[in-house]
Amino acid sequence: MANSPDEDPGENRIVYVKGDLFACPQTDSLAHCISEDCRMGAGIAVLFKKKFGGVQELLNQRLDVVLIAYSGRKCLQ
Repeated sequence: MANSPDEDPGENRIVYVKGDLFACPQTDSLAHCISEDCRMGAGIAVLFKKKFGGVQELLNQRLDVVLIAYSGRKCLQ
């Protein structure tokens, strides 16, 4: 990734890590974009739904797709 001369390379970086995504430290945040119906029936979305739940809470908020839904200790968009 290219940095401009004014950027600190320590602040803007991408780090690739192999392992269990859900075994990350509690201080890390995970986010996943989902469809408006909150179905979460395929791919990694299924794992997010099983791990964090909160789907009915998100549906009850009746938010538009472009808004961010916040569910307890996690934030989903």
